[in-house]
Amino acid sequence: MCSSNMAYIVGLVLILGIIFSVTSGNGFISNLWDSTTKNISGLAFPKTQKEIVIDNLNSQYDLLDKFFSDTALSLLQNEDIPAKDKKAIQGAIQSFGNSKDLVSQIGNLNRDDKSVTKALIKKMFDLDSEPGPNPTYIPPNCELACK
Repeated sequence: MCSSNMAYIVGLVLILGIIFSVTSGNGFISNLWDSTTKNISGLAFPKTQKEIVIDNLNSQYDLLDKFFSDTALSLLQNEDIPAKDKKAIQGAIQSFGNSKDLVSQIGNLNRDDKSVTKALIKKMFDLDSEPGPNPTYIPPNCELACK
């Protein structure tokens, strides 16, 4: 008796959640689907070392971005700072912007290279290593002569 009431309540809550998300445009189902697929793909295909390094770089760049967008700009507007120091700060800002773009390009290339279907096919058919020629194979048009 208690389990049927519980199932009824859970079903009712799910139905009301679906109706509410459809009518309000909240995207309850799409958010649930996205989080479920993200968790499943995270378990099935754990992050590689490259992806971990790129994530760490991006987190470090977030801190540097705050510095260069706030503190460095206020330093450039300060009249007490010499012109050569301001020039060095501007160079650092430009270098930071260029390196941030390069890291995002590396992340995009890595993401494009590591699609789910590609990884699944490689894992299923063991295509990670490229086969080379068999060293003991002798073509039929060659003669082997020992001296």
